[in-house]
Amino acid sequence: MDAALVLPPGLPAFDFDTEYRSLKDDPVGRFYVRCLSASKLYRRAVGYFRSTVYLVIGPSILDFARRGGRIELICSPELSEEDIDGIAAGYRDRDEVVAERLRADIDELLSNSGTAYQTRVLATLIAVGALDIKVAVRSGGKGIYHEKIGIFIDHEGNRVSFRGSANETWNGWHSNGNFESIEVFCDWREGRERERVAKHEKHFLSLWSETDADIEVFSFPKHAIDHLKKASIEDLNIMDRMPESETAPHRRQPLPHQSDALAAWVGNNCRGILEHATGSGKTFTAIVALREHVSGGMPAIVLVPSLLLLEQWAIELREEIPDAALLLAGGGNSGWKSVKRLQSMTANDTNLGGRIVLAMMQTAATDAFRSSVVESDNLMIVADEVHQIGSRFNSQFLSLNAGKRLGLSATPTRYGDPDGTSALMAYFDGVVPPPFTLIDAISSGRLVQYEYFPHPLNLTATEADDWKKISLEIRTEMARQKEDSNGQRQLSERAKMLLIRRSRIAKKASKKVDLAREIVQKHYTVGEHWLIYCEDSDQLQSVIDALKQDGHAPIEYHSGMGGDRHATLDWFRAFGGLLVSIRCLDEGVDIPAISHAIILASSQNPRQFIQRRGRVLRTTPGKHFAVIHDAIVVPVSLESEPEQTSLLKAEMLRSIEFANHAVNKMAAAELRTIANNLGFDPDVLTDVGVEEGGNDDE
Repeated sequence: MDAALVLPPGLPAFDFDTEYRSLKDDPVGRFYVRCLSASKLYRRAVGYFRSTVYLVIGPSILDFARRGGRIELICSPELSEEDIDGIAAGYRDRDEVVAERLRADIDELLSNSGTAYQTRVLATLIAVGALDIKVAVRSGGKGIYHEKIGIFIDHEGNRVSFRGSANETWNGWHSNGNFESIEVFCDWREGRERERVAKHEKHFLSLWSETDADIEVFSFPKHAIDHLKKASIEDLNIMDRMPESETAPHRRQPLPHQSDALAAWVGNNCRGILEHATGSGKTFTAIVALREHVSGGMPAIVLVPSLLLLEQWAIELREEIPDAALLLAGGGNSGWKSVKRLQSMTANDTNLGGRIVLAMMQTAATDAFRSSVVESDNLMIVADEVHQIGSRFNSQFLSLNAGKRLGLSATPTRYGDPDGTSALMAYFDGVVPPPFTLIDAISSGRLVQYEYFPHPLNLTATEADDWKKISLEIRTEMARQKEDSNGQRQLSERAKMLLIRRSRIAKKASKKVDLAREIVQKHYTVGEHWLIYCEDSDQLQSVIDALKQDGHAPIEYHSGMGGDRHATLDWFRAFGGLLVSIRCLDEGVDIPAISHAIILASSQNPRQFIQRRGRVLRTTPGKHFAVIHDAIVVPVSLESEPEQTSLLKAEMLRSIEFANHAVNKMAAAELRTIANNLGFDPDVLTDVGVEEGGNDDE
């Protein structure tokens, strides 16, 4: 048969729009699939290698390959800063440097039943020559290669190019994935569109030919390709006959670190605290334990410190353990007060079936609640953000007896409150080793890597005077306290209040508003998801007013706001923007799409900045790294402002912790330079700060 008779119609056969938005315009069906059906060559330059392993799976890509279609893909490997520096410095065998990391990624995907099928498709495309990959890094090792352009070319040489926010991922293109947009240009439309197509292809070819002066491009490491081909499917024609189990979504199962943690908890007589990083899936880990417990008809109580977490836990429990009876207590839920309602929900009677009481800690600590709970060895207690239960009021709940006790927190220690820490550790029988750290979470893909940019600023003269005045009051108050057996002076309640008042001077430093405005002006791109942390409503309003002056439309979010908070977050998740918030995001709120954060309210409590960092590093399809801008307050000099030494220590503790785990290692060096110039040794640091109470009302 004449080959011309079987050629598909060319690209001009389709009337392409100039732009497509997911959720509205069906970019998969109306653009992507049509282009694949008409093209012989697809050139794509896009972000990380990790995004390419989900390479547009489906019949359209398989038909494209069967017809002899070819993809030329340029992507940026997920390399560490050291890897990039090593390549730039001229490692003799740079293939091995890249391949070592990529082979690890491949193994991780193949071991996951939810991604093994997609990986095998990708492997097959490579094996049959339908896909050729090159790797791109920025020359000089600064930053990453992260643009997103594509060009389709048909048999007649007609070309369609596009650019926009979509990564080469399922979630980047599918209607059930992210909210993305692309602009489309066709070279047969003449004028500006033809010029744009030509520029896009010229740029791609300069990358592919490895002649671009700013981007270093080289062939995908042979060893990594060989490693990937081991998993390939021999015949493209059997792909359509793959078992449904290989392509269908899988029921949510615990990850290895979650299963290991629960096994260790069971080995500790079902007692203990899981010290797991934000983003590690602590809630689901606990739900797995709860599911098994209540399946035997036994009761459980889940404690949370805020209304936001109460709402989120209720959704999770109804979805994951639908057969268990669920009773909410606190946050406006008063059904538990009905006669004998709480008694029956906690009774040691398996004939009543599985039951879960989900309660606010402040409610559960009351006499009315505690006196109605039936204590038994068959009762299970789960405390989320367990550090909150160590407060003077909440710790009253710890008088209740329960056979199984599980605490959850990224940072279970209560800072400045050794008594509260001792109480909760004694009740839950300590931390279950090993902890699941931030580094563990990043290495396992539970959190993304991040860049960290500290921005030093000083207090105004008035603010410095206020800091000095309160510092004197703190010293006077501390001098009144008697030393304990270890020669230490315990913090009185007044001293704690003074420390909190003083810390808020730094949190609300007036120069922070101008800093936020400057960072947004320089770095924000419309459509990105930015979060700006503020201390209180006054600072929040100042930031919003400043951003509005520059033509932005910031989104306000906090528990005291007018309007629908849930609708606000839904809007932000879908469309992005500048979300300005106060402390209610510290615990529980999950917005994985956040890619950038500006931290203005920098607490001296390590927990708060650890939680805030975790909020920004949560993963979502197409997100491969995050950027954190941090306002750090430093004295003009310690000689003229010696009372700010404690402030410098607190700021450096947070900043160096952030910098040490960031991909841009220069941030840590810059911080050490600042400290050294002030005559301060940043290596001599200990945890500082005090607990400031819950945040559910803020």
